[in-house]
Amino acid sequence: MNAHLRLARKSDLVAYTALLQRTCEVAFPNPKIGLTKECFPKEVFATADTQAYLLKSNLTISSNQKTWLVVEKKKLIGAITTEKKGKVSDVRGFYVAPERQGQGIGKIVWERASKFADGRPVTLEIYAHNKKSIALYKKRGFVVDTTKRQAWSHWPEWPKGVRARKLYMRRGPQRPGKVGKKK
Repeated sequence: MNAHLRLARKSDLVAYTALLQRTCEVAFPNPKIGLTKECFPKEVFATADTQAYLLKSNLTISSNQKTWLVVEKKKLIGAITTEKKGKVSDVRGFYVAPERQGQGIGKIVWERASKFADGRPVTLEIYAHNKKSIALYKKRGFVVDTTKRQAWSHWPEWPKGVRARKLYMRRGPQRPGKVGKKK
């Protein structure tokens, strides 16, 4: 693999958006809850609101937030965003191009994000129906954080009534009785 890791730049927005869209289109559909591949078209990710959100939430680099990209032959194939929030480090925007999953790309960005967490417990939110990713996080020592209230997501572009349940996961120093048991 001839890939290299680097910090994101605002000029990466188009490539980052394309990676996000391709990954969501593969990872998030679930016919049981009404989410299909068609719920994640390129047009949704290209709106001005989505672009502004991605720039602010995932491509802004600061002392407390970093986004690393894995680039191979000028093509973005992986990304992760980590933000230090007080005593925890929150992971979001962890994407690997669907055609490159299982090839160690996620491991490259995960190791860098873990280093940045600087010993803090790591938290994240994930759709409860995304079993493949949940299993991956559990392999990395995450447990479901039962201290967080149940939350649901509904994108305006989804059909009426379609919503996805979110899970919150945590890894790090455990507080007895506060975090769901590892299964």
